[in-house]
Order: sequence, then structure tokens, then C-alpha cells
Amino acid sequence: MSTIRGLLRLAVLAAAIGVAFAESVTPPPPRSLEVPEGALVAPGKAAELELMFTGDVIGYIEDCGCKLNPAGGLSRRAWLLNRLKLNYPGTPFVLLDSGNFSDNPTEAGEIRTQALLDAMVSMGYKAVNVGDRDLTLGYEDFHKRISGVDMAFISTNIVKQGTNDTVFPSSTVVEVKGTSGKPVRIGVMGVLRYSPVWQKAGPEGTNLAVAQPAEMIKAVLPELRAKSDVVVLLASLSKEDAHELAKQFQDIDLVLGTYGGIYNAVEENEGRVKIYYSGNQGKRVGESRVNFDAKRKPSDITTYMHFLTARYPDDKPMHDVVAAVTAKLPKGDQPEKPQVGQKIQIAPPGPGGQ
Repeated sequence: MSTIRGLLRLAVLAAAIGVAFAESVTPPPPRSLEVPEGALVAPGKAAELELMFTGDVIGYIEDCGCKLNPAGGLSRRAWLLNRLKLNYPGTPFVLLDSGNFSDNPTEAGEIRTQALLDAMVSMGYKAVNVGDRDLTLGYEDFHKRISGVDMAFISTNIVKQGTNDTVFPSSTVVEVKGTSGKPVRIGVMGVLRYSPVWQKAGPEGTNLAVAQPAEMIKAVLPELRAKSDVVVLLASLSKEDAHELAKQFQDIDLVLGTYGGIYNAVEENEGRVKIYYSGNQGKRVGESRVNFDAKRKPSDITTYMHFLTARYPDDKPMHDVVAAVTAKLPKGDQPEKPQVGQKIQIAPPGPGGQ
């Protein structure tokens, strides 16, 4: 009988130890991407590199015009960038876009798209993933639009139909001087959601198609990794697809994506690969502060998602530029202005206040 009691006590003790161990290894909740409450930018030491990213802006140079929390706009984006540069004067800022920046192919849409591209150049965007919306009227129209625009327009998986020959550069490397004074090389790829039926007019009588992202990344990534300190994948595809790609390609450091208005509120990752989605219409801007170890590999990446509501001031020079552009729009395409004394509704950030 005493033996049975002893065994029961041991069993109870083992169960208690097991519960305690399980509680001790429970992972902490994922880190929020929100800027600290009451602040417009997060405090902290200067990082070696700052990456800022947008996507699916679709021609929005002013705010989204939403009834709740009208957010976005080039003037708020410029204010945020300038504020961060003021806080961290020795830090390089590299701006990236995951694609679909183009407005509708109308007279007003073309004016807004051109204004957006000009503003992106002035703010320091370095690389843009080509989205399907950007190719609405085909390759030749797109090529004319970006002619002379000082940014790298890339696509790792837009190809000539029936081949794996890319039409745009499949990647680019941006080199800047880090906060420490040492060079930092940012390798950038860009992919579009795979669709076997997607087709657009290509150069010299060819057609454009979309190849499987994984197949094309596999061909490009090894060389890009070898000549980069940090590797970024700009992704115009679903977040589920982004997670699958991140599982397969652990040599990528960051996936920066946009698709269907989805955005992260908390950190997401697959192994060592961090995944951030920044929504649409320019309402949110992602900011990643990147530090490196002694071997120049990313050792710490801290990201914030800035929701550009009316809390964020306007940059006056950019505000004046946008006002001049909107004044040129055809009648009927002028943005609606609030009347004097009209209140703008502000909702808390989150699903109800996108």
C-alpha cells in the first residue's frame, strides 16, 4: 500500500513539474508595432539603418477620405520622414515600395500618379516592386511613365510569357553609409502574386506573364545574399503566401508586403524572417530600425507601423505641392474638402479605424 501511495505522490509531483515547466516556456505575446502611446515617433538610440516602406498607395496623394480616421497623404508622410531625420541626423533612411502605386488610367489618375512618383523621388525612395496595377495599360505605357524617374523599378517574377526571362531587373542593391560610418548594402527583390491567367502587353510584341515566386526567388537569392548585408523581399501577394515563402527562404531578412488592405498590428515571422504588411492607400508607413552584429548580419530589427491620422502634422512644402497638383485636376476630380467648422470623426486605431 505504501508503495502505491509513493507512486501516486511521484506522479502528482511529476505532473506539477510538467505544468510549471510548460508555463515557464510559454512564449511571450508578440510585440506590438504601435508607436508608444502619446508619441508620433518612437524614442531610442539611433540604428545603423532605417528602412521605411509603403505599398498599394494606388495614387493617393492626399488622405484616404475615410469617414472615420481619414489617414495618409504625402504631406504627413513627408513630415514623419523629416521628423525621424531630425531625431537621427547621422542615420541613413532607405525608402521602399511594394508596388501598385498607380492611380486609375484616366487624365486625373495620370496627374496623381506622376505627382506621387515625383514625391517619392524627393523623399528618397530607392526601389519599387512593379505591381499588376502599374501595368494596367501594358509595358510600353509603364516604361514611358517611369522614364527619367530616379528609382529602381524591379520585379523578380514578371517574365516574358513562356519563359523565365525577367522584363525588369530581378533585384537591386542599395548601398548607403551606416550610422557607424561603415557601408551597408541592402539587397532588394520584388514579387507579384502568381496568376496563370495574368497577361499584359510586353516589349517588342511580347506578352508579360507572372512566374511562380518561389521558383524565381530560388534563382536570384543566393547571389543577392552574398553581396548584401540585409535582404528585403517586397511582396505584392497575400500574407499567407508571404509566410510560405519565408519558410522556404530563410536567407531573407525582411518581407515587406501589401495586399488587400491587410496590415500587421503585431510582429510576425517565420523562423528568422520578419514579415510586415503596411495596408493600402498610404494610410500607414512602416519603419524598421536595423542593427548589425560584428559580421555585418542583422542582429536586431525593431519595427513600428505609423498610422497617419490627423495626429500627424502636415509638412508645409509637401502640402503646398499636393495642393498645386489637385488644383490642376479636371473638374469633378477635385478632392472633397471639409467645410469650415465641420468636425472630422476620429476613431481609435484598429479594425474600426483603418
